Amino acid sequence: MIRQGWRKRAVLLSAAFATVTGPIVGFGAGVAVSPASAGPVCVAAGATGFTTANLVTASGPFSGNNTAIDATGCDLGIYVAPGTNNVTISGVTVTGANDHGIMAEHVSGLTIQNSTVNGNGVNPNHNLGTDKAIQLVGVTGSTVSGNTVFGNLADGGISVTDEGGGLDPAAPNGPAGNVASNTDTITNNYIHDNFGGCAIVIESWVPGAGVDQITASNNTITGHQGQFGPHGPVIGQIVVAGDAPGAMVTNTKLMGNAVIQSFLSGITLHSNAPGDVISGTLIQGNLIDGNNWADINGAPQTDGIALEANDIPGAVPAPAVTGTMINDNFLTNQYVGVWQDFHVAGTSLTGNNFSGGTVLLYTQPVPGKGYWMAGGDGGIFTFGDAGFFGSKGATPLNSPVVGFAQTRDQGGYMFVGADGTVFPEGDATNLGSPAGTHLNAPVVGVAMTPAAGGPPGTPGTNGLGYWIVAGDGGIFTYGDAKFFGSTGAIRLNKPVIGIAPTTSGLGYWTVASDGGIFTFGDATFHGSTGAIRLNKPVVGMARTPDGLGYWLVASDGGVFTFGSAKFFGSMGAIRLNAPVVGMAATPDGKGYWLFARDGGVFTFGDAAFFGSMGAVHLNSPIVGATATGSNGIAP
Repeated sequence: MIRQGWRKRAVLLSAAFATVTGPIVGFGAGVAVSPASAGPVCVAAGATGFTTANLVTASGPFSGNNTAIDATGCDLGIYVAPGTNNVTISGVTVTGANDHGIMAEHVSGLTIQNSTVNGNGVNPNHNLGTDKAIQLVGVTGSTVSGNTVFGNLADGGISVTDEGGGLDPAAPNGPAGNVASNTDTITNNYIHDNFGGCAIVIESWVPGAGVDQITASNNTITGHQGQFGPHGPVIGQIVVAGDAPGAMVTNTKLMGNAVIQSFLSGITLHSNAPGDVISGTLIQGNLIDGNNWADINGAPQTDGIALEANDIPGAVPAPAVTGTMINDNFLTNQYVGVWQDFHVAGTSLTGNNFSGGTVLLYTQPVPGKGYWMAGGDGGIFTFGDAGFFGSKGATPLNSPVVGFAQTRDQGGYMFVGADGTVFPEGDATNLGSPAGTHLNAPVVGVAMTPAAGGPPGTPGTNGLGYWIVAGDGGIFTYGDAKFFGSTGAIRLNKPVIGIAPTTSGLGYWTVASDGGIFTFGDATFHGSTGAIRLNKPVVGMARTPDGLGYWLVASDGGVFTFGSAKFFGSMGAIRLNAPVVGMAATPDGKGYWLFARDGGVFTFGDAAFFGSMGAVHLNSPIVGATATGSNGIAP
């Protein structure tokens, strides 16, 4: 599921429910159904502010088999009003609703079975955060089974969420009190080709309400690689999410489902906001095959299961995903079987069958707790929690390595040679290079795109590309890296030595050896040393986490700060055994590392020392370095 984060959701108003009845035409007591030949008559759906083609206000069976409901022009196809318990909706076909095909609020004992819900979400209300084919809000002890849900246009398949205070985006005028959803079952449904949203969503929006003991079992979810509709791609997947501060989703069971070719990870647990908790999730006996073909979740490669707790600086308490049990699943055609970020705790894996991939379990390292150094021969040295994924140290190279950068999740890295050849390791991907073409100046550096954006078409990059920069300032772009300009056609006072992307990936800075700064795209100029006589040339740059400043470092270890960058010390007045070749900032911007040609490491501010190569004979000098979670460059 594409989680945009709780801060980006609309603030929705609350209102108390009123009992609303409508005309009763056939099929079942308390049900308003318009004859198909006359077209739908849209009536008010309680106090929701929606209209519905069918208003259910009395318990009992909704209809017999083969009932076709055309909800064209209405917001909802069927609406089950609050307090209308023990309703059975069976054997119906619902099409044409602007928003939800079937929606139920604050009821228990609901059954939706053996029905077809397709072609809904045709004109979604932009004040809603979700437009599911089947939407359960504050519903308990209910079952959705044996349905076919396909071809819905706006926001996917089946959703269960809590309700209260107008916080739930599926029901903006919900009750003032908190209404939990619990003990619901979603089983044996076939969900495919729904655009713009996930197949099954189990999520909490309301602190004090919550979602508990929901089971999704034996559902078949299929997607299609590269297929897009009017409101986005066919996403697929099962997602369990906490979406507002203090939300809780507990004791979810995801069992025996087949999840195939989802746009995002096959199963995602995602805690989005401060104080969110997703705990006690059981993921067992599922077939998970060929998911995350967009490479948006987790690794910049395909992954089957992704466990994510948003990194929200200063959030107290932090979002949490805990106690996840992943047992006896079949994971195939995924680069990573199970991907989890560094906030996730207490995950256990037992008896999983993993084939056609590289890594069963990958845990993202804690940012700032390790670093890499790369030699000119492509040798790699790892310290702290930086992982080793391979090197070129024993491979003859046509030209020396001059640049080095890590992937967005630190599960891989890329070397670039002076001739433009790229060497990916781990989950880095070779997306192209200028190697074999005539270069006006040799390549001097590489930078990966940041993971800043959403799905294709939205602003920002996704860590699925890179920029390569040459000494004349020429820029070469690959993957989702965009070209915003260069100095390739300009006569420079001094050669360019590196490149750093902005936080959005929609721009970059290039820096010359005299400290001259060139800005492109949304990069902002905060100053330079271009007009200052330097003792030694500039060799590296790092931007601040907020993107409003940057540091420059010279080969003598002198550090220059601009914009929001703070000074924490330097080696400028100290005699060095070997010159500095680059720097990296800590994730919070309260420190930095300087790296020397002999592998020496110097720490300032909150940068920690994890080791160095300063006392070791190197086959080739260090030419670049970067830290886990860092945005530094290493020319």
